Amino acid sequence: MQWIHFVMLGVMFLPITLLIAFTPYFTRRTESFGITVSEEVFYSEPLKRMRRNFAAIIIIVQVGLLAICLWGTSLVQDSAKQATWMIIYIFAVVIVHFIALFYFHNKMKKYKAKQLPATVKPSKMSIDTSFRKQKLVISNKWYWIHAVIIIGTAIFTAISYDRFPDQIPFQYDLQGNPTTIRDKSLGTVYMPVIMQAMMTLLFIFINSMIYRSKQQVDTDNPEISLSKNRIFRMRNSVFNLITSLLLVLLFNFMQFTMLYPVDAGVMMAVVIAVVFLVLLGVAILYFTTGQGGSRVKLQAEPSSVEPYGNDESWKLGMFYFDPKDPAIFVEKRMGYGWTINHARPMAWFLLISIIGTIVAVSFLIS
Repeated sequence: MQWIHFVMLGVMFLPITLLIAFTPYFTRRTESFGITVSEEVFYSEPLKRMRRNFAAIIIIVQVGLLAICLWGTSLVQDSAKQATWMIIYIFAVVIVHFIALFYFHNKMKKYKAKQLPATVKPSKMSIDTSFRKQKLVISNKWYWIHAVIIIGTAIFTAISYDRFPDQIPFQYDLQGNPTTIRDKSLGTVYMPVIMQAMMTLLFIFINSMIYRSKQQVDTDNPEISLSKNRIFRMRNSVFNLITSLLLVLLFNFMQFTMLYPVDAGVMMAVVIAVVFLVLLGVAILYFTTGQGGSRVKLQAEPSSVEPYGNDESWKLGMFYFDPKDPAIFVEKRMGYGWTINHARPMAWFLLISIIGTIVAVSFLIS
C-alpha cells in the first residue's frame, strides 16, 4: 500500500506547488506583486523577468520540501508521526510562499518608485452602476440538489442506525488504514451528514460573496473589463457548485462505508479521485480565467493608463485595510479569488463566525 502514500501526497501537494509558483501569471494585468501598474508595464521585460524568477524559486524550493516530506513520511509507519511531517511541510510551504511574495512585493514597490513615475499616465477609476443587475452567479436554488442528497443520507442513517457497528473508524492514515476508532454515538454516526450540511451552507455563502464582492473595472476598456469580470464570477460560481457537490457525494460515500466497509485501497482511490478532480478544476479555472477574468480571451490592446490602485490600503500587497471603503469582500491582489476588507467589523464577524462554527461542530462530533 506504500504506493498510495506517494500518490496521495503527490496528487495533493505537487499541483498546489505549481499553482502557487504561477501566482503572478494569474493576477490582473494591472497588478504586479500587489502593486498597481498599467497593462503595458505588466508586459514589460523587467516584470516578466520578476515573474519568471518568482516561479523558478517557488518550484525549486517547494519541490525540494515535498521530496523531504515524502522521504520523511515514508520512513515512519506511525500515523501521528506522518501527520507531523505533513504539518511541518504545510507550514514550510506557507512560510516560503509568504517570504517570496513579501520579497517580490518590496522589489516591485522599489522598481515602481524609481522607474515608472515618468512613464505612466495619470490613473483613472471607472464604475458601472448597473453591474449588479446582470447575471453574475448561478442561483442558490441549484444547492437544492445538495439538500436532496443530504436529506436522503440523513433518512438512510436514521433507518439504518441500529445496524451501524459499535466501533466506527473515524480517521485514516495515508495508506487508508483506520487510526482512530470511536464508540457509536449520534455524533459519530451522523458526522458525514453534519459535514455535508456545513459545507453546503459554506458554499452558498461563498456563492453570495462572489456576487456581492466589490466591482473592479479597468479604465481604458471598461466594457471588455466588465465582460471579463462577469465571466470570472460566473465560472467561479459554477466551479463552487461542482466542487461542493463532489464533496457532498464524498461524505455520502463515507457514510455508506461506515455500514458497508470497503477495501482500504478503494477508499483511498475514491478520495484521491475527488482531490484530483478538484485540483484539476482549479488549474483549468486559473489558467483559462485568471484573476478578474484577466486570462479570458477578449480583444483589447494593452492600456498605458494605470488604473486607480489605492496601493496604500494594501498592506504587504496582500491584506486590504480601508475604513473608508464600505466593501466587505474584494478581489485579491496577489493570488486568485477574494479576501476581506480587514477594516470592516462585519468582515471579521463573518470570518470568526465561520471558524467558530467549524470548531464548535468539531467538538460536538468528537
